[in-house]
Amino acid sequence: MAAEIEGADTLREIQMLYAVHGIGLIEVDMESPTESVLRIPAREKLAIEWPMCSRLADENRDFSSVMKRLRQFYQTGDL
Repeated sequence: MAAEIEGADTLREIQMLYAVHGIGLIEVDMESPTESVLRIPAREKLAIEWPMCSRLADENRDFSSVMKRLRQFYQTGDL
């Protein structure tokens, strides 16, 4: 989500993220949230990109905790 998108390079970068990872973009109207606009719809991925998850988990302790639980569920079906 974004309230403002500044610069053509920013939008180009977001479009690349969509192409590679399926990341979408919602432009939020701060004055009237119901008028927000879906600029780029996200694309669902059926497979988990484990190398990317590992990289993110190394950088973010909270995400690491979530990944441990997700991996346990993915491998055993247990929460």
